[in-house]
Amino acid sequence: MLTSYTDQSPNSDRVAVARILGIWGKEGHIKIESLSDIPDRFTRGARFIIRGHVYISEGFRQQGKMLLLKLQGINDRNAASELHGELLETDSGDSPSLPEGTFFHYQIIGMDVQTTDGLPLGKIIDIVSTGSNDVYVVQSTKDEVLIPATSDVVTNVDLQSGTITVSPIKGLL
Repeated sequence: MLTSYTDQSPNSDRVAVARILGIWGKEGHIKIESLSDIPDRFTRGARFIIRGHVYISEGFRQQGKMLLLKLQGINDRNAASELHGELLETDSGDSPSLPEGTFFHYQIIGMDVQTTDGLPLGKIIDIVSTGSNDVYVVQSTKDEVLIPATSDVVTNVDLQSGTITVSPIKGLL
């Protein structure tokens, strides 16, 4: 069970793909934290929505763990600093199709989790990427339960009903 990291924005028709961390240089470059694992998400010509306004990428480059992004119309430090802390969003329809059985994080977070026997476990509140597989953090009425997002544990993901069915392995619950 593979998931792809992209946050859901407050507007359900959009997906947050980056967070603006600050400014870089004099010419309006912004430092961003990518929330996407799509490599060409920020290339020249990519379209982003910030506070309801559309911006077009003039290009980006890697700077350590951050990316430096230049947007059309943001041409100095002052204009760039006004965007600090904002999310870069794209229309959800602009996201590529994923292979069957894979989902964006925003599709999974908030879903109800139940066992194959119908026992409700709670809602997914977070996803931890471990490298080998994701782990769903499920908030129950009592505590948190960690569910490995693997095909032997997660038996069904029903986006329509908002329910994930799991087959608990020994020691999981």
